Amino acid sequence: MIPMSISVPAALKKELKKHPETNWSRVATKAFERQLQTDKILEQLAEQSLSDREILRRGLRVQYPRDIIKKAA
Repeated sequence: MIPMSISVPAALKKELKKHPETNWSRVATKAFERQLQTDKILEQLAEQSLSDREILRRGLRVQYPRDIIKKAA
C-alpha cells in the first residue's frame, strides 16, 4: 500500500473520529474502486448508442446493490 492524503471538512473528520473501529482507509479505498469501475463503465456505455437514461440506469447498478435500485424505482 502507498500512503495517500485526502482533505475532508472538519465536521466530517469529527464524525469519523467517533468511529475508531472503522478502517476509514479501507472505506475510502473501496469508494475509489467503485467510482473507477463506474467511470470505466460509463465511458464504455457512452461509446454505444444508448439513451442517457439507460447509461444512468446501468451506472447506478454498478454503484449500488440491486435491492436499493428496486426500492428507488
